[in-house]
Amino acid sequence: MPRFRLFGFETLADMDLPTPMAEPLPSAAPELSFRCLTADPAETQLSIGNTLYLSKSLNDTGEPSVQLFEASGSAWLMRFPGIADFYLRPGEIECRLVEPGLAYMINVLLLGHVMACYLERQSILALHAGAIVVGDQAVLLAGNKAAGKSTLVTSMVAAGFSLMADDIAAVEERAGKVLCRSAFPLVKLTPEQLKRFVKGGGRSYPRFHPGFTKLSVPVADLGSYDPGSHPVGTIYLLERGNDESPVIETLPPARAVAELARHSFLGHVLESTPMQRDRFIHLVRVARSIPVKRLSYPNGFCHLADVHAAIVRDLEAQ
Repeated sequence: MPRFRLFGFETLADMDLPTPMAEPLPSAAPELSFRCLTADPAETQLSIGNTLYLSKSLNDTGEPSVQLFEASGSAWLMRFPGIADFYLRPGEIECRLVEPGLAYMINVLLLGHVMACYLERQSILALHAGAIVVGDQAVLLAGNKAAGKSTLVTSMVAAGFSLMADDIAAVEERAGKVLCRSAFPLVKLTPEQLKRFVKGGGRSYPRFHPGFTKLSVPVADLGSYDPGSHPVGTIYLLERGNDESPVIETLPPARAVAELARHSFLGHVLESTPMQRDRFIHLVRVARSIPVKRLSYPNGFCHLADVHAAIVRDLEAQ
């Protein structure tokens, strides 16, 4: 059975995932098991308790495309109608595939919404951010779609900084220390990013999701990956600016908390769940423990090296 590290959890699975995974620690016991079964249609409505979330977006049959329920025992059920049900229990994720022809979606859903929800249930914040290692610190880069997060993360990995996470940064505050866990050694690149940052780009790469243009590129084809956990140095919120050089400013704590909440991967899903109060307290502790800063920088690939240098200088000055 495949074993690997996923967001810091020693994981035992009953199937190989197409996405490359970090090697397990040789002597570590599994902390998370993942298994996939074929769903029994007669059981799909059994043992479902309170409805926690129904997405506003609908699938082709008019159902909410993402659904979250309390299930029997301590489980939560994350349902993607017509595709798969995922049962989340402490130490276990069980997938029940509804449509075998959509088996390729297991990888997409597990490494996105499902793992983000599992992390949050383990009191680990899932922030919608990339994470890289600068020195011995984790640096998180978050931003809206037009802020260039993916390009900046990719450029820094290509420049020699190690990747920790491409899209979901797993952050936890323990006894006043804020740590980031590494996700998995993959970056999702547009064809333009691939051409610019991956040398010898004659190799073809699969799409991470068949409905999107981004390609699944192993980090080894771009730079290096750090599989460990590191203390978070700074969380940078990216935005495009009009100045010719990068501008960095520290946000006041109240604003920092609001921005971290806004950049939570599943903030909209979890806001009506019983864990919302504890999540808010966790966000406050993180914002009090480390700097959250706005990083404004000019558009254009030619400015990326200046942004790298500005981040390094800022970390050294703290």
